[in-house]
Amino acid sequence: MGRGVKLFKILGIQISLDYTWFIVFGLVAWSLAQGYFPLTIPGLTTFTYIIVGTISAALLFICVLIHELSHSYTSNKLGIEVKEITLFIFGGVAKLTKEPDDPIKELKIAIAGPAASTALAATFWVLMRLVDAISIYPVLSAVFGYLSMINMVLVAFNIIPGFPLDGGRILRAIWWNKTGDLQKATHVASQVGKGFAALLIGFGFFQIFLGNFIGGLWMIFIGMFLQQAADSGYRQLLVNKTLERMKVGDAMTMNVIAIAGDSTLASVVEKYFFGYHFAGFPVVSDGQITGMLTLNNVRIIPQQEWNTTLVKDVMNKISPDAILRPEDSAMDALSRMINLDTGRVIVMDGGKIVGIITRRDIMKLMEFKADLGI
Repeated sequence: MGRGVKLFKILGIQISLDYTWFIVFGLVAWSLAQGYFPLTIPGLTTFTYIIVGTISAALLFICVLIHELSHSYTSNKLGIEVKEITLFIFGGVAKLTKEPDDPIKELKIAIAGPAASTALAATFWVLMRLVDAISIYPVLSAVFGYLSMINMVLVAFNIIPGFPLDGGRILRAIWWNKTGDLQKATHVASQVGKGFAALLIGFGFFQIFLGNFIGGLWMIFIGMFLQQAADSGYRQLLVNKTLERMKVGDAMTMNVIAIAGDSTLASVVEKYFFGYHFAGFPVVSDGQITGMLTLNNVRIIPQQEWNTTLVKDVMNKISPDAILRPEDSAMDALSRMINLDTGRVIVMDGGKIVGIITRRDIMKLMEFKADLGI
């Protein structure tokens, strides 16, 4: 499970907050209440500035959420399912079930976010002008003006052609479409992204030298984040390509030990968990695979109840998505484990269990290949 707080679902997509979101929310609200709004609309009380700053910060993050939802809605329309969006300290991340398989899809998904932010900026600008025209509620006008301006800043920042920003994804899609080489396109976009991050860090130090400590520090933090993200994005592509070449049958554990659904937890712990040292076992009832029993299932049951609790009553039920074939890719296996929030899936061939594959199995095989230079 990812760290953070799950909020609600929109369009079937789970919206979550990373814990770091609360840090940046407080900083944004404080900076608006102490700096931006006192300069824009002077003469109000401190309490009013705090309320306006807090509301504006909340509306800013709603705008960021709409930006991410635009990416996710477009992705879902193109057949690339997004199940969760997590808002964190520098924006948001949509969790795709897989990467786009052609550059045109990548381009459409990347453009959707900046397009939504541009529409938001225009909407808030029109609202600001309407409020100004009737000469009432200057506070409301200031809030709309801020939201219009900050959405355009988001657009300008995101369209910089450096991976993993939207502009970097647009650059990658164009390069990918031109050359047909996703790896090369990702390398170029990530190098541009790291170059931009280095400029941002350098400019941040320059701002600190000029006396703008807070602004310079933010630029350094954002630059460091983008530099790490650009590098990890390219490395993630290399990992994905390696996983796509690996088959489930290459990494799975064979000679699977199955347990009966009507066994008690006490007998299973003694005979299987202590006897074989595996963290999970498939469960069979009437000759059919019905579930998976893991240490976590056992751990939540008080030990004094193990003698009277049956395996079938506490096991995880098996869904069709939790069953793979030996010829499936390891990338598909890892994606399913992440989407199902499980550490292992069953491998079947011809209606029979032939193995179990875990995240650890995949990582170990990758380590061996890396050590051997394969």
